[in-house]
Amino acid sequence: MKKSLGVVIGPAGIGKAHIRELINYGFQNIYLLGKKFRKERSILLNKEYKKVNFYNLKLITEIKKIKPEVIHLCSPTKYHYDQILIIKNYCKHLIIEKPIFWIKDKDKSNTKVVKNLLNLRSSKIFVNLPMISLATQIKKKEKLKKIKKFNFNYFTSGKNKFEDIPIDLLPHALSFLFTLNPKKENDYNIIEVNKKKYSWNCKMIVNECLCKFYFKQDSKSRKSILSFKINDDTYLRKSFIKNNVYVNKVLKNQTKLINLKNPMSDYLNLILKNLNKNEILVKNNDIIIKSTQIIEKLINFTNFDENR
Repeated sequence: MKKSLGVVIGPAGIGKAHIRELINYGFQNIYLLGKKFRKERSILLNKEYKKVNFYNLKLITEIKKIKPEVIHLCSPTKYHYDQILIIKNYCKHLIIEKPIFWIKDKDKSNTKVVKNLLNLRSSKIFVNLPMISLATQIKKKEKLKKIKKFNFNYFTSGKNKFEDIPIDLLPHALSFLFTLNPKKENDYNIIEVNKKKYSWNCKMIVNECLCKFYFKQDSKSRKSILSFKINDDTYLRKSFIKNNVYVNKVLKNQTKLINLKNPMSDYLNLILKNLNKNEILVKNNDIIIKSTQIIEKLINFTNFDENR
């Protein structure tokens, strides 16, 4: 595959990580489309990266003339579905920042819409799920026994509230779980769900594993905190920048440090390497469909006590 031309829609925020990985992979020309047209965006990047050419776009329809090898969609989730319907006609390879999209219409099944979109033969749609990389690295470094209990706690600086919190963060927890404990069938039973304005948690059994997910979002928080528990072992992610390089470690049981590759970089690089192959795409799509089905059930779930 030629590594010449890519497009990033939503170049601010998480889009910066996607730009970084396109550069690291060897793309020489990168087009940027933001919510607002900012001429200085490409000027600053051209000064920073001498061997890469950056260009600004004003309209999404301009992508049709460019004919890119890959489009990265990093805009807010509420725009994803409509934008995917447009860009799938302009490029065969799409990388979507999670979640893939969410349609807030009780008469529409997100699971069915996701299945139909991912089954399009004209496009290969990948969703960025860095927790697949994190879980894969943990599996390689740890001798895990059968997973009977799994806790996933994620506190972020997001601005989401109520049901938008699980829509945003459940793809992380579920992609981690399905990578740790892959099953062909998806058997699950929801026990309870607790939702508040800035936090959301649930308890459920997934493929014979007791799972507890706890999420909290605070726009004033300076950094995200991720911890998880596999059976009786606890893990705390530690990420920091040293000499302009992202360093990633996991602290196990408060005593053992495990060195890791940057999950975001590792997974995006894996996708870019396999754009024209089906193995990673099939695994990615399978996790997205399974996750969407569970997320939809959890959002619509009502505890028994709430009906009394």
